[in-house]
Amino acid sequence: PVQHLSDRVLRRMNRRGGVEAVERAVRRLRQIPGMVIRTTFLTGFPGESEEDFLELCEGAKRLKFDRVGVFPYSREEGTPAYDFEEQIEEQIKQNRCDILMREQELRSEKAARKKIGEVVTVLCEGYDGAAETYYGRTYADAYEIDGKVYFTKRLGNKRLQPGSFVKVKILENMAYDLVGELVSAEEKNND
Repeated sequence: PVQHLSDRVLRRMNRRGGVEAVERAVRRLRQIPGMVIRTTFLTGFPGESEEDFLELCEGAKRLKFDRVGVFPYSREEGTPAYDFEEQIEEQIKQNRCDILMREQELRSEKAARKKIGEVVTVLCEGYDGAAETYYGRTYADAYEIDGKVYFTKRLGNKRLQPGSFVKVKILENMAYDLVGELVSAEEKNND
């Protein structure tokens, strides 16, 4: 987890390397085909100024992380930051968190839109009887954290089994989820 993109805040967090090291690492990782880069950020760490928060927002926009989680800082007894002066008001921490998440949602939706028309491999995780749709995730989606791929099955009557890999053509997107139609399913060999 990167945690922040202001050198001043990173020093207060006792994080080594700074923003330049993060940017170098992201550039190197982007050279790997199919790489998905995820991170988490904290907003409202003690002493985080408005300028620090803007550096975080600008850095996140510049680095274009594929998946981002944002959490307001919460004081935990026994940690050095618990006793730091300049604690940030809860509402300010939450507002900053919301702003950063809205920015990420826009980036995620734009990336998801580019998937329309693609055929992706999906790990089938189950069936939602109420929605009459299967759901699963791609290699890029962390379990219970990221969005899902919802898809309908028009091939045969046999139910898909959780744990099977299927090919799904993406037909539409939501902010974090994709919607598609089954193209093919793996065949289980019972020999």
